Amino acid sequence: MGLLVFIDRIRANRLFVLVYWFTKVALGLGFVLSGIRKLPGVKFTAIGTDNPIGLFFEGMYQTGFYWNFIGYYQIAIGLLLITPWLKRLSPILAFPVTFNIFLVSASLHMRGTPVITSAMLLGNLFLLLWHSRSYLPLFQKDIRK
Repeated sequence: MGLLVFIDRIRANRLFVLVYWFTKVALGLGFVLSGIRKLPGVKFTAIGTDNPIGLFFEGMYQTGFYWNFIGYYQIAIGLLLITPWLKRLSPILAFPVTFNIFLVSASLHMRGTPVITSAMLLGNLFLLLWHSRSYLPLFQKDIRK
């Protein structure tokens, strides 16, 4: 339980409390703004389809409903991250998205973007660690059986 004690000490530090709130708001705003770019009729990028990055995003855009679903999901996660509602669940819901965004940016060799997306991923991991005590019951064996 050494890690949990360390996390408890971090949570008691005012500086890390500010880092926690900054991370929540920055990640939340990033999700909302990115999600808006995926609403019906809005293209995420103006890069042409002659570029692999533009081709990838054009293919995603052409899926229609799936592209819009990603946008609505990102907006919902962003709002949950910014607000106190479901503060323990929102980092769990955000993790697959941040991980996928990082993988896409790294695999498409987007210049500079993997730095930003790795910061998003690390921020999401920070939020998960912040609430790690809340997740313990999910991994404990039920002895009432």
